[in-house]
Amino acid sequence: MASGDARRFLFVFPTASGHVNPSLSVARELQKLGHDVHYVVGEQMREAVEGTGATFHDEQEVHPEVFEGRDVMQALFSLIKDYGLEGEPFMQAAYKLQNILREKVIPGSIRLLQDLKPAAVIYCPILSLHAAVAARDQGIPHISLNTLAGPGAWFHGLQTTAKQLQMTLEELDQKMRDFNPGMEAYKRLQSKYGCFHGDGGFHKPFGTFELCACDAASLITTTEEFYDPTSPELQEAFARDNIQFIALGPLLDQAGAKRAAGHKLRHQEKATGDSLSTAELLKRVADAQAAGRGVVLASMGTTITGDLEPCGWRCRTAGADGELRGLSGKELCQGAWQGVFDAFGSDDHGPLILLSLGPQDDALDGITPPANAICAPVLPQVDLLKAGIDLFLTHGGQNSFTEALSTSTPLVVCPGFADQPANAQKAVDMGVGLKVDRPDCDPGQERETAAAYRAEVKAALLAAFANSSLKARAAACGKSLQAAGGVPRAVEIVLAVSQQGARDAAVGGA
Repeated sequence: MASGDARRFLFVFPTASGHVNPSLSVARELQKLGHDVHYVVGEQMREAVEGTGATFHDEQEVHPEVFEGRDVMQALFSLIKDYGLEGEPFMQAAYKLQNILREKVIPGSIRLLQDLKPAAVIYCPILSLHAAVAARDQGIPHISLNTLAGPGAWFHGLQTTAKQLQMTLEELDQKMRDFNPGMEAYKRLQSKYGCFHGDGGFHKPFGTFELCACDAASLITTTEEFYDPTSPELQEAFARDNIQFIALGPLLDQAGAKRAAGHKLRHQEKATGDSLSTAELLKRVADAQAAGRGVVLASMGTTITGDLEPCGWRCRTAGADGELRGLSGKELCQGAWQGVFDAFGSDDHGPLILLSLGPQDDALDGITPPANAICAPVLPQVDLLKAGIDLFLTHGGQNSFTEALSTSTPLVVCPGFADQPANAQKAVDMGVGLKVDRPDCDPGQERETAAAYRAEVKAALLAAFANSSLKARAAACGKSLQAAGGVPRAVEIVLAVSQQGARDAAVGGA
């Protein structure tokens, strides 16, 4: 590529593996083509971002108005205290503060855009809307990368959050609009940037994105076959705004690529487990396959094994009375992992078990893995799936769900929260897997409930392992996902958008 053809791109994503990882493969390919890629994200993602060749920008430094030298959780809890929201559920308080946070992060985004002058901004429409506001303010085209299950998925995510707070979505929306500091911030945003046209609560109809209609392209990391249901009201809104969603399928990265995984939002403590290179792990898989042993992969994702409230390692869900109940993230994960060990644990002649533990130093507290298990804080999930896995126990996050199916891998889904229960049911409905729902119980019944959950996970794993039809159906789904275009199509769209933006800028400056 001639140096004059090289362009600069800015990726803006939250410090959340599920949102960041699909974008890394696109950034890597842009870098390979000679373009200059920059990222704004949390320090926990630095290694994965720099592994693509991109330049890392720490969100704490880009947005000093928010962070003031603090990590994301410290900053959020400080704001919660400042606005007298300490007694409220974390997610309710976070949504009330949404407009205040946007007002604080947009200036830093604008400063960075003025410095970098990128050809396009690629951003998360769910948690990084400020990037689109800043790009629009600076006349730079922006492209959303939606990592949920289609255009209608955000509505279901909001509904799930409201349900966890023991209220309707309408009631949660009203609480946001009753919060005067948030409403005042929204009015200032409307006045200053001219692109906020809502009422200060969730954008209406529920499930739409505030600036999606302004996107130069709206990319989705799945295919229409796997979309969550989209209501007629949402379909009408998308059509009215002339939004053309582009389904790419999963954005699988190259072999050996570093992914963002196994992180905490607070201080990173030392995690326990084995430490093997990707090459060593793949050799273990190949050896097991050659011996006819089979391979089982297990991962409960990054959020439940992390420290994000209210759904992390030490968190429980709130009941109708607001009191915490059910299994904690730790109890849920350990129950699932012990179910794997109960189903397949043996000497070195049993199926090879590969278990991703996450970052907690007490992940295996009280558990002794069998001889045929490899347990590590982080595993190269995509590489292992591509190598051929007989069964994948997963939390059902959107990336894991589509990555597994794109590699023809049947599932047992043990969901925790958000979109995971919907994906668990989708696995059953599509005939690609079985599910074990997150159990509920009264305080004091955790031990008995965890034991029953462990037994249910074991039974589901054994049933799925013996069910050849799940594998056949997963293979059929894999062909559909692989045909969507993936990373090459995403790169093609990003380059086309930036080229059109350059033409428009040239015409405007003439």
